[in-house]
Amino acid sequence: MSYPTPPRQPGPAGGHGQPPGPYGQPAPPYGHPPQQGAWPQQQPPQAPHAGQAPAPQYPGQTPRHPGRSPHPTPVRTPPPAKGGAARGCLAGALGFFGLLGMLGGGLLVGHAYSNASQDIPNRDGYGPTMWRNEPADKLFPDALAPRLSATTTKPDGSRATWHRIGISEDTDCAKGLNKVTSAAVAKLDCEAVLRATYVDPTGNTIGTVALIVLPAGESAKSEMTAFFEKDEDKLDPEVGVKAFTVPGTIAAKWSDARGNGGAGIAVPDSSLPYVVVASTGAVDGREAGRLPGEYGSHTWDAGDDRAPWRGAAKALCEDVSHHLGDLLLETS
Repeated sequence: MSYPTPPRQPGPAGGHGQPPGPYGQPAPPYGHPPQQGAWPQQQPPQAPHAGQAPAPQYPGQTPRHPGRSPHPTPVRTPPPAKGGAARGCLAGALGFFGLLGMLGGGLLVGHAYSNASQDIPNRDGYGPTMWRNEPADKLFPDALAPRLSATTTKPDGSRATWHRIGISEDTDCAKGLNKVTSAAVAKLDCEAVLRATYVDPTGNTIGTVALIVLPAGESAKSEMTAFFEKDEDKLDPEVGVKAFTVPGTIAAKWSDARGNGGAGIAVPDSSLPYVVVASTGAVDGREAGRLPGEYGSHTWDAGDDRAPWRGAAKALCEDVSHHLGDLLLETS
């Protein structure tokens, strides 16, 4: 006698011993198509039909072959185009020349700005008229002193060698020079004589210095230089300036009779057609050449006594000459 087989409890395999479908639904029995709404069965990969384009492959994607286990296949990078190197060289060359163009344009702009902002000196044009265009107190400053340094024209007032007392308003050539010097410059068409009186820092030596304006060129200055050198060999100097007295100052008693020595030089700058002449003496009126006793018995003694005064006069001329050169640098 047979008994019917008791029904089995459904296990994890689902109904009829079939594996469960997706989402936990029981798989349909073999031989029965899935009902509408049931999960679809997996279809094996099929080869593409003739004339059908294969599925596109993307860089880095592992190609799959139907019926085979997928194996990773390295993807080769396509070779660069033949014209890539040429285009790279061309781009580099264009960039290089573009950079050169930018640098050249910057230099051109900088050069143009520099030319627009720089001051081009007109020494030859301004030098001959500087005596007329500059104020008298600039031609004859309050103090004659050496420069602060070699890189500046500013004077160092703490080392002044001469201090100005007064400036003459008369510019007549005949009235500003002694007889011998006036005759020498008259042959050269003297245009003007400007004078000022200075005293040294000790207050013992006083002097009047004259700026003589001559025609432009070197010929007139050369003749005056020969005249000054000839006078240096004489015991009694003939070169000199008429003293300019300044009432109410230390130069109140300064006169031609108190002059003990004179000298002159030509301004070395070719743009300045000037010569400078000076006469110096003692503030207290002591006259050179009148030595006591046997010291005054010979002519050469008097000449030796005048030598320091002549040296002081030449130093005053040189200081004014240096100042005129610096003034030309500042104004031209």
